[in-house]
Amino acid sequence: MQLTKRVQEIDFEELGYKAMLEAGDESRAKQACALELHAYEQVLRPEIAEIGSEIQELKNRDFALHAQLYDRPIPVSDTAMLVRSMGARVLLVLAVLAGVASLAGNLTLFYLFGFGMLVTLVLAVGATALPLAVGHLAYEKIVAQHKALQGALILGVLALSIAGLMQLGQARKAVVDKAAEKGTVASYVDQDSPDSQTEDIGNRPQETETKAHQTLGGAMFTMLVAADLVLGLLAGLLTRLRSEEDYTAWRELRNIRKELPVLERRVSTLVASLEIAKVRCMAGILRAQNLLQRRRPPYYRALTMLALFVFFCAWPLRAQKVERYEGVLIDTSGSIARAGATSELFREYLFSTKKLLLTEPASSRVWVSAISTDSFGGVHEILKGWTPEAHGVFTDDLTRARRQLTASFEAKSSGMAPVAAGTDIMGGLWHLKALFESDQQSEASRSAAKTIWIFSDMMNETPSFLMPALLETGPERMLERAKANGLLVPLKGYAIYIQGASPTSLSPQAWLTIKRFWEMYFAAAGARLISYSAECDVVR
Repeated sequence: MQLTKRVQEIDFEELGYKAMLEAGDESRAKQACALELHAYEQVLRPEIAEIGSEIQELKNRDFALHAQLYDRPIPVSDTAMLVRSMGARVLLVLAVLAGVASLAGNLTLFYLFGFGMLVTLVLAVGATALPLAVGHLAYEKIVAQHKALQGALILGVLALSIAGLMQLGQARKAVVDKAAEKGTVASYVDQDSPDSQTEDIGNRPQETETKAHQTLGGAMFTMLVAADLVLGLLAGLLTRLRSEEDYTAWRELRNIRKELPVLERRVSTLVASLEIAKVRCMAGILRAQNLLQRRRPPYYRALTMLALFVFFCAWPLRAQKVERYEGVLIDTSGSIARAGATSELFREYLFSTKKLLLTEPASSRVWVSAISTDSFGGVHEILKGWTPEAHGVFTDDLTRARRQLTASFEAKSSGMAPVAAGTDIMGGLWHLKALFESDQQSEASRSAAKTIWIFSDMMNETPSFLMPALLETGPERMLERAKANGLLVPLKGYAIYIQGASPTSLSPQAWLTIKRFWEMYFAAAGARLISYSAECDVVR
């Protein structure tokens, strides 16, 4: 937690500003910021994961409690639960008042006995807790089982309270009488006997004070007994009310639904803080760029313009950094709908291609082409494009490129349909190989990864290799026929993914023969067949 706080205190705008001033180059400044942002993300990740787990646990409990309370023949009434909640609050307030009364009486008692303050407090709390615990147990085990006993206990407490109040009233009356007696001594008369005067003045106040003390003590005793009984009774009632199954589940559900938004806001804040940090880094870099531009002497302006001119003129000649070549072949022949007129499989091909384009890696060169009657020279690419480099968390350009590729593909493939009369899979492989090799202008690009995705039923149907007529000869003879006709495409180092190899209208033996042929074909071509699946769903 301390590490998270320390990282969150970083001023990312100032970080970007200093990185730009020190590096003097925007790309290096971005790389420095990207490393800091990556570290920031790594620090935030455990907390986000922990809160996410807590949120999921609360949601599971919410679902279980909601099902328990409402998904049953007679669901819980929220109105009844609210009334019960209000009653619990009232009982709690009354119990607190009764506890205060009992504690105050016990404090006074032990203080008058002459104990110290600490001992008085401990004894008073213990004396108050005793009726609370005993009364609670008595209510749970005895009183709660008998309605008549509950009524008798309440009447007894009421009688004690009334008796205590009456005794307290008598004590007040005695005090008032004593005050009145003091007021009647208006003068001292010489004719009265000194002895009788002394007796009248000395004895009657003492009798009044004794009577008042006794009455007050009796009142306090009666009221404290009533307070202790009420405290135990209220504690039992409150515990029984709050421990009722439906009410407990209802309160827990309400607390969960108060806690969930707080945790979700916390996760949103943590995730947003990373985006805010990225924006502030860029703001700092731009601020530093403006400062550097203002510092340049006038005689550098012409040189700057010349450098920019040379850069933009040379840009078309500068080869894009390519780390990966990727080609996609989509079968547009009528063979993929041989079981009927439906084009559902073809739509799955298009959808899976869009998924690939949306997840295209950085620094890739991409072609999407069709498998038709003549796939080598008789078709044009459906789509060709590329993705830029990505530095750390600065992936906005990469995301924009992926979206542009997908949007362009959707527009260009909207009018396509599986209507071609033939299926030239090998011609499509030759076509992509020619495209890959034509683009390799440097040693780095020649060593780039090469991947081909094929969305087809893999039933090659051309005059030189009519696969339906060759299935009976077996995969070995079919491979020899392909080699003899010059149809084996050299694909050394290529990775091949075959998706949507539908078994429709084929027997298990025929489908396995086709699969085995292509496994042998790509092995002989020097390629790695990563997958051969009847499903169209793709996962990178």
